[in-house]
Amino acid sequence: MKERSLFRFVSLAFLLTGLSASAQEQVLDPAAVRHRLFSPGERLEASVAVGLPLREYLTAHYTLNVGVAYNLFNTLGVEARAGYALSRQTGLARSISESFLNREDKKITDELEDMWEMNLHGVLGARWAPIYGKLSLLADESAHFQAYLWGGGGMASLRRQSVIQCTRVVDRNLGVCDNRTNLDDSTTATENYWRTESRMAPVVSGAVGFRFFLGGGQHALRVELRDWVFMDQYRTNVLREDWEAGRESGEPVKNPGLTHLVQFDIGYSFLF
Repeated sequence: MKERSLFRFVSLAFLLTGLSASAQEQVLDPAAVRHRLFSPGERLEASVAVGLPLREYLTAHYTLNVGVAYNLFNTLGVEARAGYALSRQTGLARSISESFLNREDKKITDELEDMWEMNLHGVLGARWAPIYGKLSLLADESAHFQAYLWGGGGMASLRRQSVIQCTRVVDRNLGVCDNRTNLDDSTTATENYWRTESRMAPVVSGAVGFRFFLGGGQHALRVELRDWVFMDQYRTNVLREDWEAGRESGEPVKNPGLTHLVQFDIGYSFLF
């Protein structure tokens, strides 16, 4: 799953960069670079953006970020971004948890990969925008834009809810591990008893995107494909009997790999 996500992100990044270069050569006004609608160099910039998951597997994230950037040059800037991700487990993860408890062949098992959910996060990075263009929309209308690459790193708070380690089994046959008042209706639950963990971890973020200048150039619409990357962490050889009795079990994986959260972001920027 990690390899597929990374491959898709890299492929889309190259595709978007290639399309930008092609547009600059074939569709855009050749004089666009010489006659910029707005030059962001040496200006401060504030932005807000929301992010949607490009693909949901075991978790889904919906991010809200704010950013402050300083454009050192027209093509290079530094930006600090901070935000929060509303995260949840998907229906697939919930179905796995419900079916696990009553399986006799799963008394010793491994935790699932890619179950950590990102919440608060902050990163500092650089934005390189080598392509500036003017795209003709209508007879008298055109859109000036920059295509850019973004890379940086920071810290994130992560939370993990197990789908196999239940600390208080309510009904094994039905796979119930919460305080629901109706065993057949999970929406009546207000608390679950699946094991949870939390930690702070380094996070790396990379993006490829476009920003379209509006209203004389002080306003900009941003669209980008962004990847959040952090180290995974999970256990193998977990003995169900030990966990349900409140005892530690399993061994941490020495090389758990990386988790990728690939998102489509759309945002607004104001340049002072």
